[in-house]
Amino acid sequence: MSTDPRLLARRSLFVGINLCLLVALYLLTIRPLAVVLDDQADRLAHARATLARYSAIAAQEAMVRKAARQLGEAEFSGAFLPGTSDGAISAGLQARLKALADQAGARVQSVRALEPVTDHDIRYLGAHLELTGPIAAIHATLQAIEDRQPYLFVDTAAMRMPATPAGVALAQEPPIEAQFDIYGPVRSHAAAH
Repeated sequence: MSTDPRLLARRSLFVGINLCLLVALYLLTIRPLAVVLDDQADRLAHARATLARYSAIAAQEAMVRKAARQLGEAEFSGAFLPGTSDGAISAGLQARLKALADQAGARVQSVRALEPVTDHDIRYLGAHLELTGPIAAIHATLQAIEDRQPYLFVDTAAMRMPATPAGVALAQEPPIEAQFDIYGPVRSHAAAH
């Protein structure tokens, strides 16, 4: 081994430059690559956990769909007029209106079916109701019609008070004559089956 200072300096310089190059190579390529691979491993683990959660949810799809269908049927079944045909539904609507008016103290003059209408893809069956009675009874009838399920909507209302003969004093409140067109939604027969 030689102890020549120039040779020793050259060797030291060579080793120093190579060490610097190795450190630069590590910092510029190997370290960033290791960080990227570590991040990819973390993202892959997170994706696997997410996939496991989604798979568990997907495995319950049939049960969730069944529960949603049952909830939808339970929630909205009372909103529609009951019956299997338009004739049966219309007869049920007319009987219901007559019973509500009788309970409220109004006298039903007539009830008849109206032509079905469709609005925003919902089909409605209707009835024309003619009543007489005190204003409180007419009001109670309307309130009973609109406050319950199945939902009923008063589309047209006409009220009038019959004329009293001149000079005749009324001992009680005069009756009012009222006419209402009332509609209720019906389930599509195709959707019901």
